[in-house]
Amino acid sequence: MSGMAAFTRKELVENVRTYRLFLMLALFFFFGVSSPLLAKFTPLLIETFAVNMEITMTEPGAADAWMQFYKNVSSLGLSLMIILFSSSLSGEYAKGTLTIMFTKGLSRRAVVLSKFISSAVIMTVSYWLSFAVAWAYTAYLWPGEGFNHLLLSAFVVWLTALLYLCILMLGCVMFRQAFTAILFLLVFTVVMGLLSMTPLLEGVSPSFLVLKNVDLLTGEAAASQFILPGILTVILSAVLLILSVMVFNRKTL
Repeated sequence: MSGMAAFTRKELVENVRTYRLFLMLALFFFFGVSSPLLAKFTPLLIETFAVNMEITMTEPGAADAWMQFYKNVSSLGLSLMIILFSSSLSGEYAKGTLTIMFTKGLSRRAVVLSKFISSAVIMTVSYWLSFAVAWAYTAYLWPGEGFNHLLLSAFVVWLTALLYLCILMLGCVMFRQAFTAILFLLVFTVVMGLLSMTPLLEGVSPSFLVLKNVDLLTGEAAASQFILPGILTVILSAVLLILSVMVFNRKTL
């Protein structure tokens, strides 16, 4: 356990040195600031530049700001996260440092879990910082507009991000190249999305969490609808992490 803790600290320091932490914090902070601003002033900009066109724009509200925020996070934010952490093991393969660490008594399980924990910590800090900034700015621009399930809506997106990290971890363990690990994640998510369209998994698939989280804010979805997808997401994440350890234990370096 002490070896795992030391390796986790080493990973966090490495993420600072390689600017992964700063890139994640900067981009997610930008999402937190820009999403309410875009929702507030985009209609005004359209009306200003489309002077010769008749365009009917509804007055933007806090719900528009959160829709913009989750759109940015679930697309650009998660994409950046995947790209940044896809090389977490490929770099170790290239430098040959894992063999040295194993000869010093570090277990393969500790390597996988430390890589996952460090990336999850950075993602968590970046995401919830972004959420806090977006919440404060939205409350400032639209005072008095509140939502019953705002935290739950944010939580399910965070849970999905953890699932993506688990999928990516398995890809990094199975393949030596970062690009191949990303491709594995893309194929996995596409298959998961296709399965979510089947009658058996419709409404309970992990994909449901990011597809319908905004509906929590607008009242189009009930909180109870997210219980089963949330449980399945946790189970799938745990299974993927266990598989990552099992595959890495059998992998020839």
